[in-house]
Amino acid sequence: MRIIVITGSKTLNDEPSLVTKMFEDGLMTLHLRKPRLTTQEMRDYIEEIPKYFHNRIIIHSHHILAAKYDLKGIHFTATHLNKKWKYFFTRLRLRIKFGKLYKTRSYKRLSNIHDKEQHDFDYFLMGTVYNNLTGELYGGFYEEALVAALKSTDKKIVARGGVTDKVIEKTMKYGFSGIAFGSYIWDSENPCEQFLKIIRRFNELNIKIE
Repeated sequence: MRIIVITGSKTLNDEPSLVTKMFEDGLMTLHLRKPRLTTQEMRDYIEEIPKYFHNRIIIHSHHILAAKYDLKGIHFTATHLNKKWKYFFTRLRLRIKFGKLYKTRSYKRLSNIHDKEQHDFDYFLMGTVYNNLTGELYGGFYEEALVAALKSTDKKIVARGGVTDKVIEKTMKYGFSGIAFGSYIWDSENPCEQFLKIIRRFNELNIKIE
């Protein structure tokens, strides 16, 4: 099962160092989501992370930086996907320079699983899946429908929103291919220790980590 960490929209003090420590502890995929950063500020953030970890970063904005820094991939928001021509040429330019880049997008509703995509995506972030206070499924998601939908598709769907170490086991049982952690990590006093807590829980459950 894939473990993903999504950055908060606001940047914490020394955040690139925290990210680097998570990479050192085994994180294979970071979604760098910083909608308020300028292109130069995003460059500065990436450059604070050792170059040999750049191929673990998927960027949500300023996509051309994926080419400059040889990043893992790019995430397309609804805004990007509505700009069809801009999306097409960005995708083409990146493909010519590097070949294979991960391409991801988000789904909000369970029915989106059955949508026909015009482009190939490696996986889809779906959420909000859980109520972060109770750990129960968020409104609009029901266990039977969720399991049936995930069984019916070849798409790789990653659960996000309200996820904690407490929901790892049932997320796997529902049929998700991964879990994306956000505020559970970044709102804690020690984000790196919180990440290690997730790793330990995966190991306790004997779930193979991607």
